[in-house]
Amino acid sequence: MRSLLAALMITILAAAAAADVIHIPNDNPDIKCIQDGIDFASPGDTVLIHAGVYDSVSYVETPLGSRSAVCVMKDGVTVRGMDRDDVVIDHTLGDFGFICVDVGSSCQIKSLTILGGISKEMCEGGEVADDRDLRAGIACLESASPTIRYVSIEESGSGILCRDDCAPTIESTQIVRCAHHGIYIFVNGASPVVIDQVTIVANYDYGIKLSEGSATITSSSITHNHKSGIHAYSADPIIEHCNLFWNDYGSSPPENYGGDLSDLTGSAGNILDEPFYCDYTGSAGYDYHVCFESPNIGGGAGGVNIGAWGGGCSDCVSPVEVTSWGAIKALYR
Repeated sequence: MRSLLAALMITILAAAAAADVIHIPNDNPDIKCIQDGIDFASPGDTVLIHAGVYDSVSYVETPLGSRSAVCVMKDGVTVRGMDRDDVVIDHTLGDFGFICVDVGSSCQIKSLTILGGISKEMCEGGEVADDRDLRAGIACLESASPTIRYVSIEESGSGILCRDDCAPTIESTQIVRCAHHGIYIFVNGASPVVIDQVTIVANYDYGIKLSEGSATITSSSITHNHKSGIHAYSADPIIEHCNLFWNDYGSSPPENYGGDLSDLTGSAGNILDEPFYCDYTGSAGYDYHVCFESPNIGGGAGGVNIGAWGGGCSDCVSPVEVTSWGAIKALYR
C-alpha cells in the first residue's frame, strides 16, 4: 500500500511539474498572440496574459459554421489575465471573445475583461440583425463546460452563450450593458449551468434567458435589464438567494421573472431590493460595487454577498429615483 501511495504521489508531482506557464506577450517568435499561446499549450498549462488590449482574431469551424474569435479554447488549458481590469479581450472585429467547443471544467477563463462593441449590424431593409447567438463575449457550443471566474463582459452581443449540452460554471463574473441577453442558455441538456455570485445589469434583452435549458442560479444580482431578469421557456431553474430588481422597467409593474416562472420574491432567500450600485449611470466610468448598506451585502447563501462585488462606496443612491427613462435609454445609443 505504501509503495502504491508513493507511486501515486510521484505521478501527481510529475504532472504538476510538467505544467507550463506561457506568457503573453512572449519572446518566442512563434507566439505572437493569445491564440498562438493556446495552440502551443498542453492540458494543465496556463496562458498568462499581461496588461494590454488584445484583438487578434482567428477563424474556426463550429456547430454554427465558420466563426471568428480572439481565443479558441483547448480542453484542460487555463487562460488567465494578470489583472481583471488591465487585461482586455476586444472582440469588436470578431464574433466572440472566446469560443469553447467540447471542453470540460478544467478548461478555465479567469481574471480578465471582454469587450465586444455593442452589435448593431444592419440587414437589408434597415432591420437590426438578430445575432444573440452569433455574437457573444463567451460562446459555449456543443458539450462545452468551462469554468469562468472573475471575468467582466461589457457591451457584447450576448454576454455568455450556452448552446447544445453545455454546462459551464460561471462564478464571480460581471455581465453588463450587452445588446442582447446577459446569459443565453439554449437546449443544454440535463446538467445545469451553474451561475453563482454573478452581477447581470443593464442588458438590453433578458438578464438570463433559458430555452429548454437547466440552470442553478444562486447569490446573483440580476437588475435593471430591459426585459425580464430571468425568463424561462420549458425550463425550471433553481433560483436561490438572488436579488432581481427593476427588470423589464418599461412595463408597469416591472417583470423580474418571466415565461414559465412565477414570482419567487420572498422564497428561497430571493429578494427584490435596489442594490445601490456605486455608479450605475456611468458618470464616473461605471462601477457595479454596491454601497456598504446595500441589501446585497451578506444577503447571499450562507452570508456571502449577492453578486460579483462587495461594498465600494458610502452613498446609497438609487438610479430608479434620480435617472429619467430617457437617460436610461441613452445607455444603448
